[in-house]
Formats: sequence, structure tokens, C-alpha cells
Amino acid sequence: MRCGWLVAALAVVVPGSIAGAAPSDAPRRRLGGPPGLEPATPISAEVQPRRGEGEEDAPRALRLARVDLVGREQVAKRPIDAILRREGLVVGAEILWPADPRVSRARARLRATGYFKSVTIRLEPTGVGDDIALVIDLQERSSVAVQDLWLGSSRMTPFHGGLSVVERNLLGRSVHLGGQLVWGTLPRIEKSRRQQAYSLFVEAPRLGNAPLGMRANAYVISAAEPYRVAGDDDDPDPALFRSAFVGRIGGSVGLTFPVLPTLTMGVDYRFERVDAGLPPQPTDPAAGPDARVLDLRRGAHRLTSAHFGLLWDGRDEVILAGKGGRVALDLQLSSAAIGSNYEYMKLVVAGAYSFRLPWRHWLTPSLAGGQIAGVAPVFEKFYSGDLSAWTPGRELGLRYSTRNPIDVLGTGIGGRTFGVLFGRVDLEYGVPLFRRTRNRGVYGADLFLSTGVFTLAGDKGERAAHRDAGRRVAPIGFNANFGVRIDTALGTFNVSIGNLLRRVPL
Repeated sequence: MRCGWLVAALAVVVPGSIAGAAPSDAPRRRLGGPPGLEPATPISAEVQPRRGEGEEDAPRALRLARVDLVGREQVAKRPIDAILRREGLVVGAEILWPADPRVSRARARLRATGYFKSVTIRLEPTGVGDDIALVIDLQERSSVAVQDLWLGSSRMTPFHGGLSVVERNLLGRSVHLGGQLVWGTLPRIEKSRRQQAYSLFVEAPRLGNAPLGMRANAYVISAAEPYRVAGDDDDPDPALFRSAFVGRIGGSVGLTFPVLPTLTMGVDYRFERVDAGLPPQPTDPAAGPDARVLDLRRGAHRLTSAHFGLLWDGRDEVILAGKGGRVALDLQLSSAAIGSNYEYMKLVVAGAYSFRLPWRHWLTPSLAGGQIAGVAPVFEKFYSGDLSAWTPGRELGLRYSTRNPIDVLGTGIGGRTFGVLFGRVDLEYGVPLFRRTRNRGVYGADLFLSTGVFTLAGDKGERAAHRDAGRRVAPIGFNANFGVRIDTALGTFNVSIGNLLRRVPL
């Protein structure tokens, strides 16, 4: 498990924990609202450059006399001043008229902090020579946000629930501090136990004036991983399953590098102790056809891994809907060379682009894919529930349901649980319902309709077995969803048909 900033990034493209390993520890940033950077307002005649007949306005250097912050209430002035200093926007500096790229970069950096739902920057004349004022109009978000809210019931687990909360500006120092927990009742599986997980995380996006940040998290997970011992592959009856007890305790530390306002790179090292209580002979057919896919070592052992991540977010806003693209990449390496008892490599890539249509609606195609090389433990494999909009996914790495995706297309996806190769394509259509920028409770809402397909394939041995049995190696699943995305002071929430189907015992 690692600091899951990339897992959060992937959530924009693929619901659920595709990366699978760890609780997410960074604020979820979703598609956001209307552009907030207005064109520089015309300045008075005293400071407008003269031009001859037929001449175009030439860039002109004006003096920055003051910086005015409008709308700042809770957010400390220190992080705002630090961003302006890094761009050289300080009193006495020269500003290019009619456009200065530093102004756009400063707005992008302020927007990327997550503290504001709107950032508008404009130049205004002071009435004294070539002096101008830089006016920054801010509309703050609450510094406390609910990242996730889990609540549901399944045939395997009568009830489970939990939440993830983060404070994004601790003591006004721009430090993120948060926690996550999820807890479930006793599963309806013979000789099973309650599943629960807890996590704490902290992140300093920037250390002083240095171009790097630091993050860390710690977690404890107690899992009862279900595996099939009888019945058809698509039968979710808990009586057909047994559970393997898997305890995990560990954490991760890492560095982030804000290369550009829109581009962040990260490096993390994860370390954990795994204690697995497996069936007597998990590779014996008598132990169940699914026991072998656990791919866990018996007893106490180590899992360590190095993570390399990249996140590019070029959208003009990040809350509900914003024009632009987003790409996330995560590479995970686990090897004995870094102290692990596992040898595998895992790559996940996702991307999306939002287009604003002439009638002010939004269209967002997205694409995601991943592959695992080597032998990864079951909690690192790609899970079909994380790909399906109608099926319960993993929550902080825990499975609370034995249900596989609904096989709408009849390709056999209903019989697939885990895989080492996946792909997913989606198309979402969004309709803005309202925006209330000055409201302190509900800021806005969008209606959305999405559809797509996904596929999941096992390792070489599994693919050969399916091929010999006349089944599809990589069956296709169908996705569709309809609902409302609501932006509030506590975070962004989805109320949709998919969320309802994920949370009820089907």
C-alpha cells in the first residue's frame, strides 16, 4: 500500500481502486467548473500605450504597485504569497501588458492547491503613471473535505461502512492531514472474520521554497479474502466460498516534484508486513478452483515496492467540469533487491479529455489500462468489481462482496474475478444544472450519463485454460451510469444508479 495520490487521479477515469493496493491518501480532484481567469481589464488612458494609425498594441512593461487579495477568509496568506514570489509577482516587479504568462501560471498554481473553487486574476490601473494593481479574487472551499463515503450491503457482508476525511490546510501551513477507515459485519462465510482497515496520511505539497514535497502514510488492514470452493464461476452465493485471513501493516514515504503547475512527478517507497493464513493446500483442486489465484506466501513475510508516478492535469477547472485533459501513470516495482518476498512489475495508465460543446454541455472520453508482469499477491491484482459501474469494488483493499460483474453481453465476464491485464473505455456526457459560487453549502451540480466497455484477462496459464475450455480469453463487459454529481463544501458526491447497484445485495 502506498500514498494513493495516483489512485485518486485514476478515479476520474475509472471508478474504484484499480491500482488496488492501498487506501487513497490525496484529495480527490474531479472535473471542475467554468474558467476563472478573465482577460486583463482595459486600463486607463494614463497607462495605455500610444499607437500610431494601423499599429498593433505592443507589449509594454508596467510597474506592479500592489497586490490585492479579495475573498480570502480561512486560507493563510503565506502559501498565496509563496506562489506569487515564485512567479516574480511582487511589488515593484514589471508586468507585461496586455498579457504576462506569469499571471496565468500563478492562477494555475493557486487553483492546483485545492483551497479555492474559483480563482480570478485581473490587472487594474492605480491612476498613478504606469503603476497597476494585481487583483486576485478568491472563492474559498472548506479546508476539510470528505474524499470517500462507503456504505453498503451484500449477500456476503450484511453491512459495511466507512469514510475518508482530509484537512487540506493544517494550521494554515498548506499541510494535508487525513484518515480513512472502513468496517464490516461478520461475513456469511463459514469460519470467516470481520474485515476492517484504517489509514493515516500526511502530505506537504511543498517544503518551503524548495521545488519538492513530501508525503507519508501508515495503515493496518485485516482481510478475509473470499475464494470459491464450489459452484459456477458466476454464482455469488457465500456458501460456495471460504476465506483466507490476510493481515497487513505498513506504510510508505515519498517525494513529489511539481515540475509545472500542471505536471507533478512522484517517487514512493512502500513497506509492509503480510501475515497470510491460507488453506491447507491452496494449489490442491480440493481446496477450491479459486484458491490458487491468491498467490500469497504462507505465514508472515514482507512486501516492499518502489513507485514512480506522473500526473498531468491541464483542465481549466477541477471540481465539476473543465475543458482540458488529464493523464496519470503509475509504475510499481517489487523485488528481492529492495527487500520484498515478491517479484512483479505493475503498470497503470489512464487519461481523459473534456470538450465543451457549443450548447455548454460537456463530453469526456476516457481510457485506462494496466498490466502486471510476474507474480503479484491477490490484493495487487486487477479486480473486476473495480472496473464495473454496477458491481461492488474494493474499499481500502477489502472485498465485501462475492458478486462479479453482470454479464450483459454474454461474453463470460460474469465468471471473472481477478486478472493481470485490463482495459477500459468510457464516454461521459455532462449537463451543468447550476452554479452558486457565493453559496457556502452547495456550489453546483451536473447531470451525467456515461457508457463504456471493459475487459479483464488472467495470466498465461489462466488464458490457456480458458482457451482450452472454449471460453473467451478476454471477455468484454458493458458499463452505463446515470446520475447527478454535486459539489458541496465538504466535497463532491455522486448520486447515481451505479452507486445504488453497488450498494445493494443482488
